Amino acid sequence: MQGSGGWIDLSAGDEFAGYRIERRLGRGGMGVLYLAVEPGLERQVALKLIAPEAADEEVFSRRFAEESRIAASIEHPNVVPIYAAGEEDGVPFIAMRYVSGSDLGQRLAREGRLEPAVAMGLIAQVANGLDAIHAAGLIHRDVKPANVLLSGAGGEDHAYITDFGVARNVATESGLTQTGRFVGTLDYVAPEQISGVDVDARADVYALGCLLFKLLTGEVPFPREGEAARLYAHLHDPPPAPSLHATAVSMALDDVVIRAMSKEPGDRYPSAGDLGRAAVAALSGSSPALPERTVATGAAATREAPTAVIEEKPRSPRRALVAAGALAAVAVIAGVAIALGGGDGGGDGGSPASADGSPPARSKPESKPKPALTESQLIAKADAICRDSQDRYLEVRDMESEYATDVPYAEALVRYARSRIRGLRGLTPPKRLAGPYDEYVEAQERVYATDKQAVTAAKDEDVAGVEAARNRRDAEDELRERLAREIGFQVCSTPQS
Repeated sequence: MQGSGGWIDLSAGDEFAGYRIERRLGRGGMGVLYLAVEPGLERQVALKLIAPEAADEEVFSRRFAEESRIAASIEHPNVVPIYAAGEEDGVPFIAMRYVSGSDLGQRLAREGRLEPAVAMGLIAQVANGLDAIHAAGLIHRDVKPANVLLSGAGGEDHAYITDFGVARNVATESGLTQTGRFVGTLDYVAPEQISGVDVDARADVYALGCLLFKLLTGEVPFPREGEAARLYAHLHDPPPAPSLHATAVSMALDDVVIRAMSKEPGDRYPSAGDLGRAAVAALSGSSPALPERTVATGAAATREAPTAVIEEKPRSPRRALVAAGALAAVAVIAGVAIALGGGDGGGDGGSPASADGSPPARSKPESKPKPALTESQLIAKADAICRDSQDRYLEVRDMESEYATDVPYAEALVRYARSRIRGLRGLTPPKRLAGPYDEYVEAQERVYATDKQAVTAAKDEDVAGVEAARNRRDAEDELRERLAREIGFQVCSTPQS
């Protein structure tokens, strides 16, 4: 039964710790999984044998016994039940319920991505299971598609969170990380796990946010080449907005993913269940029924107060443009108006601009100021607004030939820019970025004003006036791009033509 590299290689009919092996189900970095039968009860179990290099570590052996005891005490419909745990011939093992069907990773491989309603249903179940794990004082530390098992019939998927092979009882002073082993999966690992600092239940909240992004888009949040690039992205790059990768995803779901994947644990949802409820509510345009709170116990509990709930602003649906007419004299305006970038960040198109080309008047302050966004949230939301506007321009440009641009066409592009400014004004930056962000928005407004002047000149067939406005816009736009780069915007800092 001894296999290569110290692994125990079991075949059908072999016995291990009293279990009769039927077949091997799979092998991962932490162990081998078999389908086995428990004698006497004659029930099928999933039997996991822990990798020999892990079993040889004294710290792991001590921790394994304690965590197995805690994990076996968890009774929740979305957590795979553990029947027994122990050690046989120096090899630690876990016997757990066998879930026939597939895992979430296999489903994604077949389907690419899931419909938002299906994704929310699964995320809510996984979140509830994680809450039960956290309430027991454990952190899973390896939330990913392959560790979500699926069963059920008639299209009703039942999700189970599984694989406590790398879960860590945070009440234990030591862990595998002290022996140099990296715990987690790179595409779903929280920044604090990479940094090696103390982690709590919110590390799993981050991973669940990554999983939500994967379900909605079919892609991992940071598809970088090489391990170092992926680790760097988790540490430093702003959370991506799924709506930029899948048009069926609403911006309300963007907000959920961005908050869940905040770099600072205190900016995330305080519990996995809060994330799940927020995702379901965002899908229906409502608010979660329960107040946010942490459910983790002991050292797994959060160690500072959770961030206040970010108020969500209803967003209008995206609208298609119908362009008509033709005026060759206005051909240059396409490049002028495009440079604004931007788009419908959630406004209704904005109020009309003044006749002298000045930007739209600022809206009246609200009676209750909106909570400030985190830096990651600000970057993700602003970039989403800019990307939306660029996508709108590309759709319009594809509808019009080089010689079919006209005044209504150019005016529509300016309306998109005006709507984008409204969207940017609706964002409340963190205190540290308040000054630079205000400068950036003001630069956007000056760019808008020059484009509006160009449209007015075009209506008068004043080609010289159009060229003069365009030159002023180029100077303002260079400043706008520089300010965007200084803040950390990615989409908003790129040329928008």
